[in-house]
Amino acid sequence: MWRWAALIVAGSSLFAQTAGMVRSAAVTFRAQRDSARLSQAQRREAERLELEAQQETRAGRWGEALRRYAHAIAAVRGAPWTPAVEFAASLDARVDHVLLAPGGPVTLSLASLFPVAYNNDLIASVFLAPAGENGAPEQALAQGARLESLTVALTTRLTIPQTLPGNYLLVVRLALPDNSNVPDAMRDTFEKRLPVHIESLSAEVEGLRVRLSQALPQDTAALAAAQYTLQFVQRVDRGEEGLRRYAAYPFHQELARANAILDDLEAGRDPLAGHRGDLHRAYRSSVDGTLQPYRLFIPDSYDKARPASLLVALHGAGGDENDFFDGYAQAPLKPEAQRVGFVVVCPKGREPNSGYRGAAERDVFDVMAEVQRDYRIDPARIFLMGHSMGAFAAWRLAIAHPDIFAALGPISGGGDPAGMVKIRHIPQYVVHGGKDDTVPVTQSRAMVEAGRKAGATIVYIEAPDAGHYEAALGQFGPMLDFFARQVKASR
Repeated sequence: MWRWAALIVAGSSLFAQTAGMVRSAAVTFRAQRDSARLSQAQRREAERLELEAQQETRAGRWGEALRRYAHAIAAVRGAPWTPAVEFAASLDARVDHVLLAPGGPVTLSLASLFPVAYNNDLIASVFLAPAGENGAPEQALAQGARLESLTVALTTRLTIPQTLPGNYLLVVRLALPDNSNVPDAMRDTFEKRLPVHIESLSAEVEGLRVRLSQALPQDTAALAAAQYTLQFVQRVDRGEEGLRRYAAYPFHQELARANAILDDLEAGRDPLAGHRGDLHRAYRSSVDGTLQPYRLFIPDSYDKARPASLLVALHGAGGDENDFFDGYAQAPLKPEAQRVGFVVVCPKGREPNSGYRGAAERDVFDVMAEVQRDYRIDPARIFLMGHSMGAFAAWRLAIAHPDIFAALGPISGGGDPAGMVKIRHIPQYVVHGGKDDTVPVTQSRAMVEAGRKAGATIVYIEAPDAGHYEAALGQFGPMLDFFARQVKASR
């Protein structure tokens, strides 16, 4: 049997709770409530607990709000809110690093998000399980530790086994001490699943860090790209980047690419000269000095002797600069851009739900300026497209800046119909799914109707059986063909 050691956490015996954790708990509760068939008694109980959670949230008592939402989820599932369930719901597990080396250590901590009076124990075991469906069995790392009602944070140091590189889950599995069954409806409450990535990267990361610390200060897009590679890997290690999006992220390849950039800079060569295809880039924001990433595609046909068309693509909520490049596997964007010879850039919208507002809006135009500085772009053939949040942003940015874009391509979005008169001179290719449960199709219909009344040229594609994501599939080719026929109208 292994044991947990007490971890002294200055100022508190609990993990810190945040408003973000409460928002996440609220979203989880509402999603489960809205998809469940509830009796009147269940609905009344869930509504009472949600109201209490909202009151605790307004008072800034995050832990108590989390307790109420956990209780409300149990009510929605029809599960009893026993002391054992409450204790399990209070527990949160964390690791000191997300990027782990085979055979290396990891420190796992466990603490309560809210205090619980529980006069019995839970039995904790830790397993390593593959995150994907590769068929590999889970491995037991530690078993049989007794957890009493926590008054201090607990920690244990584990050794990661030798295993293939990839994404995994550290699973803390809780059991009742009398071997009675955990309630089926609350089984996930008795499992704490922590995404980690296992791969030998530390020597390469440290080597890049040392080289960047010694690099001459150069305000170049190439140096910013190398700096962002290190920053990104460090963010992943701190758990600030969701590993789900990077199941096959080429860490070694990107670290090697960053070192190649430094090699070129040290030799006095331009690291970007002659490069074609898919590029990971970054720039230093004029707003706050942070490194902000963007993804860039340069077609094989690009010739600096002739100005090229530029397509700016804005991703949806919860996404990032990689979405239009790595997503939509059934009908990807890059082959279509290659076919029509478009340069494509996708800026990251900063926060998951930024709407490309504030600093994220500034990023869009700063990134466009970076691309126009480094490549020969035809200012009369700059196009703007977006999906979901990106579609809302595309319409809003075009309305706010009506003299920049030659055409628009909003997919599954919406906006302010009253603003369509300001962009009646901009041709638009609008797409929406008739079965969109995320953004009602009426949003695009309203924008299209207002635009046509104002005299805009609009191609509207409504796919009757498509949902929020599926509406985009198969539309990139026709949209880019539409763009290729457009030149910015003089006003």
